Amino acid sequence: MANDFQRILAWLTDWLAGGGSLVLMADYDGTLTPIVSDPADAELEPDVRADLGLLARSPQVRVAIISGRDLADVRRRVAVPEAVYAGCHGLEIEGPDFAFRHPEAVAQQELLRAVGETLSQRAPAITGMRVEPKRLAVAVHYRDVAAAERRLVEVALARAIQRPGSRLKIFHGAKVIEILPQVGWNKGHCALWLRDRLLRDLAAPAVVFYMGDDWTDENTFQALKGQAITVRVGAADSPSKADYRLDGVAEAQQLLAALAGALPRSAA
Repeated sequence: MANDFQRILAWLTDWLAGGGSLVLMADYDGTLTPIVSDPADAELEPDVRADLGLLARSPQVRVAIISGRDLADVRRRVAVPEAVYAGCHGLEIEGPDFAFRHPEAVAQQELLRAVGETLSQRAPAITGMRVEPKRLAVAVHYRDVAAAERRLVEVALARAIQRPGSRLKIFHGAKVIEILPQVGWNKGHCALWLRDRLLRDLAAPAVVFYMGDDWTDENTFQALKGQAITVRVGAADSPSKADYRLDGVAEAQQLLAALAGALPRSAA
């Protein structure tokens, strides 16, 4: 009996080989690259970059990477010029010929910078705590903080965000706390915006595909329900709104390689 990987592989490779169009959207950490202790070490494997490049250059395909990372960071790590990049959970988007930044998030940029500076000053006192300032967000990584010390991370965070006029929201991820502007926008809104924008460039019929691994991707799975093929990457240890599951990053990378290989020679 075929598993989810085999089903998706057979369906999409046949689709591309038959001339169908594809909007391919994916998260970065935990989807294209494994989760690592230090986020700075999460580099994309050259073969995966080559596969993404083949797909992004095909007239049949549009590729978009939607990440919690800063846009400039994820663009540098993927380094496929033809791809579209969305950073800070979709608050900023850039393609080869368009750009978008959520105006309400931009209005909070100076506040986020101040919060990031305050937390960075506090970090040396908490062993293992790492602060990642972004253009429109701040991430506090505590994977290497001792369990007994993690309360200090919460205290430092609570003090940093207590500022007059602040409109911030806090999300807890996989050993990371994300500080984001309080706006009506998330990865799901970003994916819908990109779907509509990228489908304009493709010939019909077209299918939309999204894969991600984290709690933030659940917003996208919900937003695209019934309108796309959605895939949760990682072990089935928690419920998901995605249509399918892949066992981990290795299967996600294998799928990209197979899709790149399925492109007609004239398109690749």
